[in-house]
Amino acid sequence: MLKSEIATQLHQHIQSFLDYCRTRCMADGTIEGYGNNLRQFAELLGALPGSKTLTDFKEACTESILLETVVVRQGSNPDLSAHTIRRYISAWRSWVRYLVKIDVLDIAYDRFKFDLPKLPETLPKAVDMPILDKILDTPPIRRQPQWMYLRNICMFELMIYSGLRVSEVTSLTLSDLYFSQKQVRVTGKGNKTRLVPVTECVIERIREYLQARNTSLVKIKVDYLFTSRYGDKLTTCTVRQHLHNLAHELLKDKFRLTPHMLRHSCATHFIRQTHDLRFVQILLGHSSVATTQMYTHLDNDFVKATFYQHLTGSRISKPS
Repeated sequence: MLKSEIATQLHQHIQSFLDYCRTRCMADGTIEGYGNNLRQFAELLGALPGSKTLTDFKEACTESILLETVVVRQGSNPDLSAHTIRRYISAWRSWVRYLVKIDVLDIAYDRFKFDLPKLPETLPKAVDMPILDKILDTPPIRRQPQWMYLRNICMFELMIYSGLRVSEVTSLTLSDLYFSQKQVRVTGKGNKTRLVPVTECVIERIREYLQARNTSLVKIKVDYLFTSRYGDKLTTCTVRQHLHNLAHELLKDKFRLTPHMLRHSCATHFIRQTHDLRFVQILLGHSSVATTQMYTHLDNDFVKATFYQHLTGSRISKPS
């Protein structure tokens, strides 16, 4: 068990770091992830065999101690993924960088350059548009108010057809709607804003939703476009659950549909249709085109079909 003064400093500096992240307008999900990983670090630190002999807080924040906690964590869960370990170490690195910045730690941050576990290459999960169209045509769940059903369909259409993140959808306000221009103003990562086109169908659906909500008995307490049954801002967790409930009847147990899969599906669709990385980068709000490039890793059948479709010449023949 850690000395009480070290444990106190540890938790104080973790909370201070999380508050700092909020002032930097980091995404709520990122801050929550940092908090979970750093609290786990503090817990593992107290479980280390030599934790009683740690002399001060600075000694507890060394690279060797971090790696010891990684070993302990992997020992208790051998199936821990490389992605989870990378996220854990990355949170710790960001925290240490902050402690150096505010002069709590007097060390060279570039010392911490040990290799992170390599991630297996995975393709984004995308769902074909005809399947998503069928999901959007699913009738309301039993006893679900009409305005809530329309709200859910509006949110999912914005993710499917305009590529919004779930956090961007829940953050939309009434003043972000530009119906005459067929656009919505979206606040993305790093508090950056962008204008995103929306279809006429989505605009009409939003109008229908707002009219149904206004005639309901719900007392709206916020200016957000999409609200809960209590009139508050919707949480991303609630949106995920509504999507699962809507898609479950059609998909059964084939896979669990997530909001991010809707965004992936939108990106994949536009890459296939336009072959324009820059357009998709702007639409999705990616700061780097390198992030958008992962959507070029399409399924092999599509790549083969496109390859032979655009090749000409007597020496080239499509294999049987």
